[in-house]
Amino acid sequence: MPKTDEGKRFTDLAYATKEEVKAIYNKENVQREWDKVLSYRASFSCDTELRDKDDNAYFLVLSPAILSECYSLEESLFKDVVLYLSLSKKAKESFLLKRKTSSLLALSHHALEKIPSEGTLERIAKNEIENVPTSLFLLGEYAHAFDTPSFLPEESSLFELNNAIQGEKGDVPLLRKGNAESVVNTLCHPLPEKIKNSLTSYFLFLKQKDIPLLARAVLSPYYFLSALPFEYMNEETGALFIKNFLFHSGLDVIGLCMDFESILFARSKRFYQRLAETQNTLDLTYVLAFVLPFLSKDEEGIHKLLEECQKEAAQKDATTEEPSALDSELALPSFQKGEERKIVEERAKKLLEIYPFLRKKEAHFYAGHCTIGSFYTIEDFRKEELTVYETARSSMESLAKKGFYKKEQQGKRFVYTPIPMKDDSTGK
Repeated sequence: MPKTDEGKRFTDLAYATKEEVKAIYNKENVQREWDKVLSYRASFSCDTELRDKDDNAYFLVLSPAILSECYSLEESLFKDVVLYLSLSKKAKESFLLKRKTSSLLALSHHALEKIPSEGTLERIAKNEIENVPTSLFLLGEYAHAFDTPSFLPEESSLFELNNAIQGEKGDVPLLRKGNAESVVNTLCHPLPEKIKNSLTSYFLFLKQKDIPLLARAVLSPYYFLSALPFEYMNEETGALFIKNFLFHSGLDVIGLCMDFESILFARSKRFYQRLAETQNTLDLTYVLAFVLPFLSKDEEGIHKLLEECQKEAAQKDATTEEPSALDSELALPSFQKGEERKIVEERAKKLLEIYPFLRKKEAHFYAGHCTIGSFYTIEDFRKEELTVYETARSSMESLAKKGFYKKEQQGKRFVYTPIPMKDDSTGK
């Protein structure tokens, strides 16, 4: 029988615990084999800024196989970003609605006794229910927070997000005041007076550039489940915060659509055994190796849905008899024709030549949203230009003040309709 390299076998093929090695060899004393495993792992070990309840530093084993898995997933997700940006507006909206509804469904299984129908979840996802029933209040607030990825990866934003999910405003935190008790989550949690220090260590960990982006995101659920920093809504806050972290780290909308809800709401015995192993050994790799395959599968689902939305939108465009927005009567002068995306870019460029006081995103949005008789919203700007809500609001207000849109109120929201412009270079 060929000699087995225990280090690689129990690290790269499967990140095994000592108890699992005992089971594989079917013997109690595996110290000789285990020493080889630890020796191999020590070659790729790196300290992290994350601390446990007693202020001990966690470490991470970034072996070639684990790094390859992290970077492979990261590469796939960035390709998904490119694919998403290439979709039509309708395809983007369809993709976002489906992923947002899936997030609300995961939250429902965790927090509600009765699961709402798919139609109800979609209406909440679309923010179509003005007065959300008390029983669905959490879903409504979660949906609003999902739509506003303005929570930066910093402490005040985390506090603000926790308050937002509870329907409150501001960044004054309601940190846990007592000892956390749970039948499922039996991890040891820091004392209330040590929570602020644990939060500081977590944000230092998020800034560790020597650790792959996806590894920092994947390990974040462990922090929220082991520290339980808030009095309420730790899992919900953790899921949305990690999504915002990835959004602001370059994954944009794809980061928001990743299924961290299912990880934080997981209640399986094996999952918590892995968390406990990390807490007992200070080795974060047990969690990383356990969760990465789930997120890889989730990415496959994201990519498949992107392709489906792209195909559905193409089929609808091929069968519809209505002219596209770019072929309808426009408020803009008549610019060069071509493919839709190229036309929008050309219009934006021409707009900036004629109206140099416009910002690039304002010109780009208006170039693709200038059909007379149509109405556009702040949310349209946010999704199209990938900005935070406040930037989208100020940009639409600016376009209205400069005479590009007429601002009108419909119910509780404002809409903007294009104002016809003259075909010359002197202005309106």
